[in-house]
Amino acid sequence: MLLIVSVIMVIGYSVYFFSSSHVKGITTQASITKCISMLLGMTSSLTIGLIIVAWLPNMLAFSTIIAILLSIGTAILVGGRFGLGGILEALASSLMGAMMGTMLGAMLSSQELTMMIAIMAVVYLISVFSMIMILMNADVNTKWSVLKKKPISFYVAFLLSVCLVSTMGVLHLNDKEVENHEMNHTHQHS
Repeated sequence: MLLIVSVIMVIGYSVYFFSSSHVKGITTQASITKCISMLLGMTSSLTIGLIIVAWLPNMLAFSTIIAILLSIGTAILVGGRFGLGGILEALASSLMGAMMGTMLGAMLSSQELTMMIAIMAVVYLISVFSMIMILMNADVNTKWSVLKKKPISFYVAFLLSVCLVSTMGVLHLNDKEVENHEMNHTHQHS
């Protein structure tokens, strides 16, 4: 369940970032937009790589290919508002992040993998939230970006997402610990 929620969250927040009114009319420096594309491309693809290798643990090459393909979609969503340079930056970061995520996931035990998926999902959420906040205040010349505030529902949705992923990660970890304890206890009595 944690894997499904994490994938939906990454895709959903990438679509939200792409369609956000604060990203549409931004005219900030090119260096800032490239950094935003790189940060969101990398964090989303790391999360996707970890999730895919959790679904396909014994197929590292196939997991990497699937993670790269899914990351291309999120990279286009994240970098699309910043032109070709933003897309290229997000694509390069996503390629590297997807490969690193699958390699890291393959090296971890199942409990460690669950913990990393939950942590990376939260890191991705914080990254998206931070970048939207930065973009809201980035262009001081346009009145709407400074005066327009996010509705309370935006902050509530963000906090609920963080709580949901964190809680699911902890519950999933506890289930695995109980399962491992029961297996060890059974093996000792055999």
